[in-house]
Amino acid sequence: STDNLKSVKFGSPYLSQALAGLGVEASDDILGAVSGGGDSLALLHAISGLGWRSVRAVHVDHGLLPQAAAWGAQVLAAAVAMGVPCEVVRATVARTGEGPEADARAARYRALSAYMRPGEVLVTAHHADDQAETVLLRLVRGAGLAGLSAMAGIRAFGPGRLARPLLAVPKAALVAYATEQALTFVHDPSNDDTRYARNYVRHVLVPVITARWPRALEAINRAARHARAAEDLLAGYLAQDVARCSTADGALHLPALLKLAPGLQGPVLRAWLAGQGGPPLSDAKVAEVRAAFAVVPRSRRQVLRLGRAGALRRYRDRAVWDPEDRAKAETAVHQAWPPPFADLVLNDGRRLRALPGMGQGVAASRIAGERLYVMTRTFGQRVLVPGRGHRAVKKLLQEMGMAPWERSRAVLICAGEALIAVAGHWVCAQCKAGPDEPGLVFHIES
Repeated sequence: STDNLKSVKFGSPYLSQALAGLGVEASDDILGAVSGGGDSLALLHAISGLGWRSVRAVHVDHGLLPQAAAWGAQVLAAAVAMGVPCEVVRATVARTGEGPEADARAARYRALSAYMRPGEVLVTAHHADDQAETVLLRLVRGAGLAGLSAMAGIRAFGPGRLARPLLAVPKAALVAYATEQALTFVHDPSNDDTRYARNYVRHVLVPVITARWPRALEAINRAARHARAAEDLLAGYLAQDVARCSTADGALHLPALLKLAPGLQGPVLRAWLAGQGGPPLSDAKVAEVRAAFAVVPRSRRQVLRLGRAGALRRYRDRAVWDPEDRAKAETAVHQAWPPPFADLVLNDGRRLRALPGMGQGVAASRIAGERLYVMTRTFGQRVLVPGRGHRAVKKLLQEMGMAPWERSRAVLICAGEALIAVAGHWVCAQCKAGPDEPGLVFHIES
């Protein structure tokens, strides 16, 4: 609870209870994110006192200030003194036009995600004051319910989870703990620069608010909890609508989306896109995407770019989220595949597998002892389809309903000159396994 922040006494017992409340156990692998400031060092010191099985720490060096290397060395020394293994990782800050704060934050989380081990829990020192500042920032930017929910206590992140067990701990309690434990921490001068939005909220806006309403931070944190509870409830209902508007392979089925009430289309679109790993959409962008999807272009295809994050790609009645640059050249594949058809790593890094299945896929007797050939589509390519003669690969893949951006990555499997299967999509009628006949199902793993 954040109803009385002044009553919180921080330490290892509090942290253990807070982590347990988030579903983090002593058997989990813990990675503490340490900036070198008082908050994160207090967190690391408390973590070191838990006596848990696997604890380590990481410091991200953004390389933006001349003191960065010295800060990293100080964090390493502090972690060693606490008995916690620690490493410094370097983050490359890309200028995206979103502002230095956002760019540094994105670089930091990329570096942390890449450093994490599978199943590890990344623990950060975000506290109640940070949470209130986040709510205020999002409020003045016109955020909706999800934005006003602010930071979640725990969520999926990278190859594991991200936990924030201090969201009910005021900064004052962390300062008191750091002082009590005689922790020496660094001070980043950029945190005093009120040209940055969060610093302005922290140093200018919050003091004005709390001078008039001393318990305002507690109230703002309580409002964030209420917003998250409502958002979680709404998300449950939205998940049902997203499922009804999704195809078996996770694409967005546009006729189903457009049949929804206009006021529901935007939330479902946002929820589906978030589930695909896409970015949040403004009201204006939601309206733009809905209007585009309502019109079927003559080519039956659309590309709607969402800034640098990626693009929505539509073909016929389906839309998919594509975070990559599909304009780049695809790696061509042309490889022999001898029996017994062990897993084959393709030139582009994907893995082709032949999985046994009774009455499924290509009849095993049809290709017994035969060398197969694996390839991707090339311009103007034609193949021999048993019983149908030579066919243009493009037309064949169109008949399967395969989207244009999927066709260049389709894996064609041939026996001699004859196309017998397209992995994961199609098997030649004359080569299919009968109901009680052993077969091989060709499957692609990214």
